[in-house]
Amino acid sequence: MNKKKTYITILTLLSIIGGLFVSLLCNAPNKTVNIVYFSDKNYIPYMMTSLYSATKNKHKESIYNIYIIAKDFNQEDKNKLNNIKLDNVKINIVSAKEKTLDYTRLGRFSGFKTAMQKIFISDYLQNLDKVLYLDADTIVQKDLLEVYNKDVSQNYLAATKDGLMYQFPEHITEIGLDWRKFYFNSGVMLLNLDKIRKDNLLTEAINYFNTHEEVFGDQDILNVIVKDKVLSLSYLYNCNSTFFEERDAKFLSQFYEEPVSQTPRKVYDNATILHFAGHKPWTPWFTHSYLKPLWQEYHKEMNTIYKITP
Repeated sequence: MNKKKTYITILTLLSIIGGLFVSLLCNAPNKTVNIVYFSDKNYIPYMMTSLYSATKNKHKESIYNIYIIAKDFNQEDKNKLNNIKLDNVKINIVSAKEKTLDYTRLGRFSGFKTAMQKIFISDYLQNLDKVLYLDADTIVQKDLLEVYNKDVSQNYLAATKDGLMYQFPEHITEIGLDWRKFYFNSGVMLLNLDKIRKDNLLTEAINYFNTHEEVFGDQDILNVIVKDKVLSLSYLYNCNSTFFEERDAKFLSQFYEEPVSQTPRKVYDNATILHFAGHKPWTPWFTHSYLKPLWQEYHKEMNTIYKITP
């Protein structure tokens, strides 16, 4: 073999090896999860209980980048969070800025003023293309890679059906979502921030809010503006602590279009994310014999380790 043929053969082999390497990289399973919370100073202990549960129950190999959009945190609060050192977990604090909105439009839903910050996540996290948003009143029982790796490339977000659909069907009619037959809960959302920014969805959200009254917080706004660009997630990724004891398994299986156990305890045990969307487990009004002690145990462990109390 002459030098020219040898040179061509080497180049060919290098090209093949390079192609295989690129292919392996492209097909390598993602192990990084971007997670975002929003919290004001009063909610820090509850947000941290959720965060603690997520880090406690993650796979060893999973990498969690956690972003906390922080409102009214003092330096001591920030120092406590910055001092948390965990393998494959990085905590980033992003200062919240008051967004100019006419909150009187919320009317009887004025309690959702803080939650309105959710519509600005794409603006806060300009360096991220995809993120899993979690409300502070959640408990994470399993690793989050599975839900994070759901394909939302053609959608603005993925979320779970909300029981408001059957509890208050007239509300779904009022906001014009009869055609979609799907109204989601915004307490857990897998957000395609790249598409949200490219399609300028934030402007749509603000325009909707500024032209409507008695808006049910961010949840109504997001449900309307995403139109049909929403992927339905299993109830296991946003297991509301009340829905599964209001209706029987047959009804819920039809509603969620997937099997639901007849035993609520099995539903809770199998859920990746529990969501206390009604009464909160840290209040005296929440008396669930299983879920309240479960939350309290996580909260106690968190406080023992991180010394973060109400």
